[in-house]
Amino acid sequence: MSQLVPNSVPQLKMIFKGRLEFGNQRTYEMVTKHWATRLETYFKSDILFKSEQIFLDDEFALVLPQPHSVLYHSEKAWRGTTDMMREIVQFAIVGKLQCWCIKDGSVQELVLEPKTDKAAVLDYWLGCELVQKDGGMEEASEALSRAIEKYQRHALAYERRGYVNYKLGNYKDALYDFSKSIDIHAGNPEPHYGRGKVRMLKNEWESAVQDFDNTIKRSIALQPLFWLARLKKGECLVHSKKFSEAIPELEQYLKREFDNQNPNYRRRRRAWYLLGQALLGTGKINEALNAINQSLATREGVELLPEAEALLQRGIVRKEAGAADYKKDFESAAALGNAEAQRLLKEKA
Repeated sequence: MSQLVPNSVPQLKMIFKGRLEFGNQRTYEMVTKHWATRLETYFKSDILFKSEQIFLDDEFALVLPQPHSVLYHSEKAWRGTTDMMREIVQFAIVGKLQCWCIKDGSVQELVLEPKTDKAAVLDYWLGCELVQKDGGMEEASEALSRAIEKYQRHALAYERRGYVNYKLGNYKDALYDFSKSIDIHAGNPEPHYGRGKVRMLKNEWESAVQDFDNTIKRSIALQPLFWLARLKKGECLVHSKKFSEAIPELEQYLKREFDNQNPNYRRRRRAWYLLGQALLGTGKINEALNAINQSLATREGVELLPEAEALLQRGIVRKEAGAADYKKDFESAAALGNAEAQRLLKEKA
């Protein structure tokens, strides 16, 4: 992470991350020439990056300092830099630049990606659109495969095709696609997250933890994915019975405020439940009971954590605490069809 602090009082905090690939030397030379010309004739000193910092001649690519750059500068520099990036991104065949500007607690976010008539670009965006349509997964996979055929280093297309394969239950293919995306460009957080989810399905908890940790390192706290990965990491640690390591991950997650448009908003119920399991595993009975009660009191995201599962867990915690009414939770869970609760009640009958 690079940081620039000017002599004057900082006005804005800016974060930049991303990579663009231009595919061949001819296009790359056009890009670098365009950059130099526009810098000299229009942008002058309003660009926050020097060309030698970000252009990689041997890869025909523009790469912002990894994993991201934090800069403090003026609003004029923000406008100049993002305007230049808007121009440059349209030369690329693949890539994405993400920019955040933070001022007085408000956040402006820009995501810049190539949208041109290049065949690989068109097929990639077609695939992304089809992913969002009911019944469009097979066609999405075909479009993304065409994008990869036209540009074999299309890390983003591999990641999206991995997502499609995951949704279709083709887990072996998903694992291949996510791993291939990482091999091409390990700086993208999304394929690490996708591969971690596949490894969870295979009960490969330690490998999944590493993938989610890599997701966290390659994203920032302003991104929902950063927190989704932290929750998944905590869940894997619970499954691995590494309860003392899981607790801080889950507590950090639960300290974060999410609005109802954030995908993490619906997952707080599950996070409280997992925290209850981790606290129980470390012998903190009263704290575990409080966490499970919080889970049951959180109504959003019920579909991500069945009521019966939370009731069963509360019954287990209450039993550990010596509470006489723990059977009521088992009975309620059993009535909702929880097989484990039904088994425990039969054992006590």
